[in-house]
Amino acid sequence: MLRFDLHVHTFFSKDSLIDPKLLSKIAELRGLKGIAITDHDVFGAHRRVEKSNILVIPGMEIRTNTGDIIALFIQEPVDSKDLLEVFDKVKSQDGILIAAHPFGFPRLRSNVASKAYELLDGIEVMNARNIFQWQNEKAKSLAKRLGKAEVGGSDAHTLYEVGRAYTLADASSLEELRVAIKRKTTQGAGTVSIPIVHLTSFVARIKHTISL
Repeated sequence: MLRFDLHVHTFFSKDSLIDPKLLSKIAELRGLKGIAITDHDVFGAHRRVEKSNILVIPGMEIRTNTGDIIALFIQEPVDSKDLLEVFDKVKSQDGILIAAHPFGFPRLRSNVASKAYELLDGIEVMNARNIFQWQNEKAKSLAKRLGKAEVGGSDAHTLYEVGRAYTLADASSLEELRVAIKRKTTQGAGTVSIPIVHLTSFVARIKHTISL
């Protein structure tokens, strides 16, 4: 099975330091087959990734009124914060919806979580930015209980983090990966990053503020 990091932020996100032009080379060095660009409520950085053998999945991490959702395989931005509207907009593009770090922060609000999970295709069972491994273990148990696809992603905001966590899939194209997630044949794997990486996001926010 091949490795895909399905949760990567570029400097299109205000808390990331990653130049998208460098991602192809880093992904190759880390043994990845593909990466998903999932900037916070921003779409388009995937177009800046240099062309190579690395598959690039266009996406977003959307902060909805119920929690963070990853949208993959979309062709245009999703500008809503309402979960039902996000679902409709993503599905109209034949996209995939993933619950991001369900036991990290911010998580899906408990009073709407059950409804939200019904709408989602998968759950991020391995997020390298989770500080505690039990957060990933609980996410994996949740995915199994609900019968959802299991995926993993580094949640990288620095190049160091890319590929720390990933999705295993028997796929060699974007469409094969999309189908693998829909068929729930993927696995989440990897390791957590050192907690200090969260400080880099603070630095990134300062850098973005100064450059305004």
